[in-house]
Amino acid sequence: MFVKYTVRMNYRMVERSSALGGFAALCVLGGLSSVNAAIVEQIGSYGSWPTTWTAIGGYDTDATDQEAAAYLDFVGDASDPGLYYASDESYVYFRMRVDEGTFTSDTASGAHILLIDIVGVGNDGIDYGFSWDSKSNDPSSHGLEMSVVSTNGPSWGVSQVDDLDGSNAKKETNDINGDGRTTDGYVRTVDGVSTTSFGTTSFIDFAVSWSYLDTYTDLDPSQTWNVTAASIANATDHNAFNADVMGAELTDSVTTGWTSVSLVPEPGNALAIVLVVALGTQRWRRRR
Repeated sequence: MFVKYTVRMNYRMVERSSALGGFAALCVLGGLSSVNAAIVEQIGSYGSWPTTWTAIGGYDTDATDQEAAAYLDFVGDASDPGLYYASDESYVYFRMRVDEGTFTSDTASGAHILLIDIVGVGNDGIDYGFSWDSKSNDPSSHGLEMSVVSTNGPSWGVSQVDDLDGSNAKKETNDINGDGRTTDGYVRTVDGVSTTSFGTTSFIDFAVSWSYLDTYTDLDPSQTWNVTAASIANATDHNAFNADVMGAELTDSVTTGWTSVSLVPEPGNALAIVLVVALGTQRWRRRR
């Protein structure tokens, strides 16, 4: 009762096998329908961002509720999904869509976090996060940070992450771009992305190196991940999620809102990512 996609990123090859069932599969190559405004390198300067992205769902049927400021409000539907990934032998990339058409450094004031659950390891729920602390967007002490779970529910609104390095005021050696390194991770925003239902939106793009993850975390290219995203208004990434969670409400259990997508990257030049997609509704539902 699922659809399985194997995407070999370096060779741009897609193998598809389907099983019987009523689930729809979404595997969209692309994701940049129309860019009319600026690409802003928020953290670092990187010249090899993907030109091809694969949608992994990211439906947010509450997108029009405007529960959060536009730059913190994740949006997406079947026509214009809210979350994408790409990967190569050096970096893993994630792209999230927010309901803000001109997302510049002046409009950002909060935190956006790509949350990761390592399937089959520890408890269900948050394990790690890639956190862009746009409220304190100083790459020498904040910016893009590696996070670990500090409070895992029971609801999203009380959940939070903390810095892997244990320092809320500066970057230590084991943080992304810590100890003077500059190539562990990057953040950029893409303004002026038109959609069918949400008007003009923006993308927030993360790139994190496999080398960093292999060295400083328990994340590695042999695992299966489930992912979602959360945002925090007018506070740093160490605070409880209070703005939006992709595909869930803040009052929902932390077992909801995750994608039903598992990333299983394999190292080497023919890096493979296996996506197992089970979409019973337009809301993300994680299989337990």
